[in-house]
Formats: sequence, structure tokens, C-alpha cells
Amino acid sequence: MKTLILLICLATGFETFAQTSSELFDKTKMEYKGSKIEQAKRLLRNVKMWGVIENKEPNIDLAFQNLLNSAPEISKEQLKNYLQRASITNNEICGNIDLPVSHILVNGNNVYAKYFVIHDMSTPAYENNFPENINSSTWSKNNLTSWNWPKGSEPSHSIVTRTGKSKTLNDFGLGWRATKFEKKIGVSCRGLFLHIELLQPRIYPPGNAVSAPVAPTPGFTDAQYQRLALLYICASIRKGEWLVPAFHVNIDEGLKDGHDDPQNFELDKFTSEVLRLIALIKTS
Repeated sequence: MKTLILLICLATGFETFAQTSSELFDKTKMEYKGSKIEQAKRLLRNVKMWGVIENKEPNIDLAFQNLLNSAPEISKEQLKNYLQRASITNNEICGNIDLPVSHILVNGNNVYAKYFVIHDMSTPAYENNFPENINSSTWSKNNLTSWNWPKGSEPSHSIVTRTGKSKTLNDFGLGWRATKFEKKIGVSCRGLFLHIELLQPRIYPPGNAVSAPVAPTPGFTDAQYQRLALLYICASIRKGEWLVPAFHVNIDEGLKDGHDDPQNFELDKFTSEVLRLIALIKTS
């Protein structure tokens, strides 16, 4: 279940962001306008409480920008070796890395997933305080067996607990919808986005149990960033090209009852972890 928030866009003088993300989506190419770095700068803008998007470029590490512009320097064999050494199974990384990611059809041609969308669960909601153990295995919500959905109603491709454990809900090879934007565009868009839910509880008031806006600080644990980075690498290696990372809030920007996630996400931690993990995998 997600916190449904009406996105409030701040009016500033930045011409780059004069239009919403959905308005800058090119339906002929089935991608956002601009280079991969320009797309990332738009889709990784920080979000504050109540879904207020900072209408300025995020500070993206230059090394990560260079990564987006380059071909992957690690092979599937190196990644497999790393996964084997770390005892990480396919059920933790959304499937076999030898298989392709999901795709859509554009003019009769397969166009493979381009965007890696980061969400937060926005649940469970607490009225006053977070439990002291939300980052511990003793918090029941960090038990992956506690998260189950009827087949076909899963919220994403994967869920990552605050202890860094992940569970495949849908293979990266399966097209899945997890944003309002995809629904607005239609079925032709299903398969262009890969979705990851990071476990994050919320507090109310303000708001109520449905719209609980207050996230913990820090928003996510180091273990979550580590597993999120691994999922990003696995998805990108399956495609053979670095995907453009994005925040859910920016995908749904300007749409009625859009979302406010991920809250308190530290972009530098994610990009640093991706770069660190790539260097580690190279030695596998």
C-alpha cells in the first residue's frame, strides 16, 4: 500500500524543469528527452514531505555520470562468480542474469527496459513513534515471509527489507506496472520500467494512516543501499547497458494522486555503493 499524495511542484526559474517528467516523455522513442545523464538529473530530483519535488538538479557523482555514458566493464561471468561467493540466489535478484530484461514493442522492434525505478513502501504507518528495532531482524516486517501478495497484484519486481534482504516478486524479464504514469501511457509502456520497493515505515500525524508523511531519518539503511546497488547492477548487466535510475515521485510528477517516495533517500550513498560494488565484482 502506498501513500497517495498530490504532488506539489515548486515554481522556480529553472527552464530545464519547466515541464513535468510526463510531458517530456517521447512516445515515439518511448523514453524521456535528453541524454541518459539529463534524464537521470530530472528523474533523481529529491522529494520532500508531502511529495514536494525540489525543482533543481540533484548532485550526481561525476564518476556515476561517466558510468551511465559507458558500457558495463564487468562481465556476466564476473557477476556470477560474485553472486556464488556471496551465496546470493536468483530469487534474491529477480531472476537469472543470463536472461534478458523485460521489453516493449516499438514499431515491431523489441526495446528493452530503460529505467530502474526506486520506491519506498510507505508502510506500516505508526501514530506516534517508530519501533526502536526497525533496522533489526527482530522487527517482524524485516521478515520476508511477512510480505505476500496474490499473484498478479505484487507492487513491484522486488522488495528490500531494512536488513538488506531482498525477495523477487516478479522476474526482471516480466513487464510490470508500478506507477500511475505507466497506466496513463498504456500497455505499450509495460516492460520499460523495473521497480524496486525499499521497506520504509511512516508516522502520522500530520496526515492519517493512509497519508502518513513522516519517514525515518536516515530514510534507509546501509544494507538497503548495498542490496539496491546489487539489483541495479544485475538488471543493467542483464540488459548489457546501464539503466537510468529514477525516483517514483518523478515518474508520476504532475499526475493526480501521485506519490511522495522515496523519502529521505541519500543519492550519494546509492551511487557510491554502485561504484564500490562494481570494483569488487571486477576482482571476482
